[in-house]
Amino acid sequence: MQNNASDSPQAVPQHEVPRFPIRLRWTLFVGLAVAAAVVLLAGIVLDMERDAWLKSQEAQAEIQVKRLGDELKIPMLAGSSAEVDFIIQNFSQSIPNVTAVYFQDQAGKKWSVGTTQDIYHIIAQTTLPDVALHLSTKQLWFAKKVTYAGSDVGVVAVQYSEDAWESLASELLQRMFFAALFVIVLASLVVYWLAGRMSKPLEELAEAAQFVADGDYDHRLHIRGNDEFTDAATQFNRMMDELQHKEEMRKVLGRYLNPELVSDVFDGEHSSALVNRKQEVTVLFADMVSFTAFSESAETEEVVDVLNQYFEVFHSIIDYFGGHVDKYIGDAVMAVFNHPKEDKKHTRNAVMAGIAMTVACKHLGILRKDGSKVSFRIGLNRGDVIVGNIGAAERLEYTVIGDAVNVASRMGGLGGADEVVLPKATFDMSGQGFSFGDMGKIAVKGVSEALQCGVVKVQSEKVANDISFAVARAFDMTLPTSVRVIVGDIN
Repeated sequence: MQNNASDSPQAVPQHEVPRFPIRLRWTLFVGLAVAAAVVLLAGIVLDMERDAWLKSQEAQAEIQVKRLGDELKIPMLAGSSAEVDFIIQNFSQSIPNVTAVYFQDQAGKKWSVGTTQDIYHIIAQTTLPDVALHLSTKQLWFAKKVTYAGSDVGVVAVQYSEDAWESLASELLQRMFFAALFVIVLASLVVYWLAGRMSKPLEELAEAAQFVADGDYDHRLHIRGNDEFTDAATQFNRMMDELQHKEEMRKVLGRYLNPELVSDVFDGEHSSALVNRKQEVTVLFADMVSFTAFSESAETEEVVDVLNQYFEVFHSIIDYFGGHVDKYIGDAVMAVFNHPKEDKKHTRNAVMAGIAMTVACKHLGILRKDGSKVSFRIGLNRGDVIVGNIGAAERLEYTVIGDAVNVASRMGGLGGADEVVLPKATFDMSGQGFSFGDMGKIAVKGVSEALQCGVVKVQSEKVANDISFAVARAFDMTLPTSVRVIVGDIN
């Protein structure tokens, strides 16, 4: 029978987000930042180079267009159309990067080489100076007025190719690409290395935090350096020291107080756990028969050793059946069922625990000097008690008090060695599988009416098996592994 244990719900696995290490994040971030900077820088450099190239092109165009205009003045004044055409053709062939030439005299007659499209419409809408003007078109058109003796002779326009610029821009972009690629790779490697060194303390901290999550407070971080990571590692180690100290205190206090209450206090739940209230419980008292004679005839160390052996087994049995040891009173132990852990079958479990304790006494079989066995008598009672903090402000005890506790103590005094005595009303709440050896109505000190009391024994084979298992388990848990107990006769 394992009625004091509950299956804890298994944690539902959550969807795991793909891990993205810091070193990869920083490498990607720096790579993208360098790439963006290179693109921006390339745009600025290309724009500056474009302006410089245009200024150079404008300077050359001004000289060449002026020379062409000067060559066209005499043929125009002489009215030699063939010579004008020859000069334009020769100019377009002899000057590099010239893709089109356009000339228009004052009478509106036009000469052109190459694709001039609608350049004359643009010229007609533009006031041209005496020097070459870069027209606001998509192509590199430069135009100027041709004058002679203060009179306008015509308008000349020359278009230049942008192949030179495209070749220059392509070469610049190629060089900048390889330079950027080198910088990105170098920066990424350096950042990956630096980020790795920076993330290593964080990885160690995460690993150490996992130890804490698993309940291991012995792990410590190695302190090195003098930076924020060092501060974090130092504070983590300090936290681990505090947690380890707290856990040690929890274990030590758990040996003297109810472990569940200790856990509630340490976990910050004492405000709800230690509230004063009335509650129905089943109280168990077990005290040694003829303890005074035993303590007088035995050495002090022997008395303590014998009590500890019995109490060790008793504690395991009580805990197995869902109760908790409230206190040890000299040679007696007081246990409470249905507090602080709720148990609807607390009376039944308390009865089985009491019987199991008598069986354990028989199997321990420690003899006194007079040859008699050390034995205990057990009393049980169910009733309402007050659960609260009893004592002075400097020293409190969280326990149960009330008539139900006193009656349980009186029941123990009514029985003999290895007997479990309880009121009939308590027996009626224990359920099936037990028999009641009626002792009649007995006047109990502190109770106005006599109580019908009796000795409870096991009647069901199933109950006997459950008690046998609890006793065997208690011995295997508390005694050396070389000792093996086989429980046979419950009664």
